[in-house]
Amino acid sequence: MEKRIIFFSLIGCSYCEQLKPVFFKVANEMNLKYEIYELPNAPIDIKKMVYKYSIEIFPTILVIQDETVKKIEGAIPESKLREKLAG
Repeated sequence: MEKRIIFFSLIGCSYCEQLKPVFFKVANEMNLKYEIYELPNAPIDIKKMVYKYSIEIFPTILVIQDETVKKIEGAIPESKLREKLAG
């Protein structure tokens, strides 16, 4: 099954704005498909995911593959993000 990568951001979050261009660069270089949602303007099913996966830190990136969910939290350096998305 293909990875589902979801980037959760929060309106007005400076860390989210800091990570977005880094995330776009890495994801595009790695040819990853991704979704990006900015709260509170996200669809209701996405808002439910915030509660389901206990997302309390923004930005958060979920990497979902099969039954495994990996959570990447906070504004992290590009090298660390690349490592976590590759794994």
